[in-house]
Amino acid sequence: MNYKTIHLIFTIIGFFLISSQFLAINCKAGEAGVGVINVPPKFTLIRIVQQDDFIRVYLTLSDYNSWADIYNVSITLEDNGVNRVQFLFQQYEDIYSYNSINKFSQSFGGNNILNLEKCSYFHSVKKDTVDDRCDLQLLFVFETTFFTRFHLIVRDRAGETAESHIDYNAAEMTRDNDVIIIPGLNGELYRIWLPQFILEILAILAATAGTMYIAKKRKITLFKRVKHEKG
Repeated sequence: MNYKTIHLIFTIIGFFLISSQFLAINCKAGEAGVGVINVPPKFTLIRIVQQDDFIRVYLTLSDYNSWADIYNVSITLEDNGVNRVQFLFQQYEDIYSYNSINKFSQSFGGNNILNLEKCSYFHSVKKDTVDDRCDLQLLFVFETTFFTRFHLIVRDRAGETAESHIDYNAAEMTRDNDVIIIPGLNGELYRIWLPQFILEILAILAATAGTMYIAKKRKITLFKRVKHEKG
């Protein structure tokens, strides 16, 4: 057996070893998200709306290992440091299961005030953008009750967590207040309190601006067409 034959044999063996390792990594990545080093989840947007005797909590969660890596999300309503009520969104039955259940529930606390029919979740089935692959959107809806703070926790399958505490006094808020909490790059939370009439004004201004833009664009197009016909 000459040198070229031996070299060819070792090359073929090396190719099959590399291929098998690559396939094994891909299979593992299919189960755990995108097959990279685990990155803790984070809050991209928190929005709270109190209206019509209900409080709605809109959450956008991001996990760069894929939204499928998020295990569960909990919201605890605290009254001066005492846990009163807790809501839970469970994406899997346990950390060992890959069968999604996407279940909302009230873990503890007096009367059941969580409205399961109004709660919802959304994640994209596409993988075209980072948002498609990484973002999970949740909506918790529950009856208005007294509490002084939100405690939010999102957990991933590897045990990493992200937490947020938001002071909240329902008694001081009007029925139509809209609170938007935007996490900053430094980890701080920026709160924006918007009464309903301001949101309506912004919507009217946006609609007016859009109408004026379309009318102006059509006028320019018509002017060019008439000028071309005269020419």
